[in-house]
Amino acid sequence: KIILTFVALVVLSVSYLLLPIFYNQYDISNKLKTELQTKFDINFKFTKNIKYNFFPKPHFLINESTIFKDQNEISKINKLKIFVSSDNFFSFKNIEVRDLIFENANFNLNKKNYNFFIQLLDKSFEDGNLIIKDSNIFFRNLENEVLFISKIFNIKYYYEHKELKNILYSENEIFNIPFSTESFFNEDEKKIFSQINL
Repeated sequence: KIILTFVALVVLSVSYLLLPIFYNQYDISNKLKTELQTKFDINFKFTKNIKYNFFPKPHFLINESTIFKDQNEISKINKLKIFVSSDNFFSFKNIEVRDLIFENANFNLNKKNYNFFIQLLDKSFEDGNLIIKDSNIFFRNLENEVLFISKIFNIKYYYEHKELKNILYSENEIFNIPFSTESFFNEDEKKIFSQINL
């Protein structure tokens, strides 16, 4: 009886975690875009079908997606992982985005949108992190010519519960010089503070 009960529980748990596989592609795509727009103020376009995996944590995987800001394309992402809460999978309407991971993304920034990464500090990371791995930032002039390139090894946005603030930690390289930065928004002084280590 103990073995049968254990097997039944495992089967039920796995079956529950597999429910998102049966979501309609169009519906879940719109739901995820809306959640990302609300949570991070980022407008995504998905060019490939959405895949679902429940290991190591439930998440949706999108190969080839694009970020738009003010109707201008600012990034192409080779691999986007959207981790979601597993509290209620019985309907796609209950999906809640938690962590977000970009892998192999290229960001195109200029003097009109150079503060894209800083603006994200104003979003909510209390229930999830935003991570960018193995990517590049192309700084361009208004004629779209590349001025210089900064390589992203790792960027992480997270909420520091002890200090009650969002923190941006970044490991980059520019002109073959590695550097790291840690930034946060000071509510009292209404300023962004950054520490840069070269």
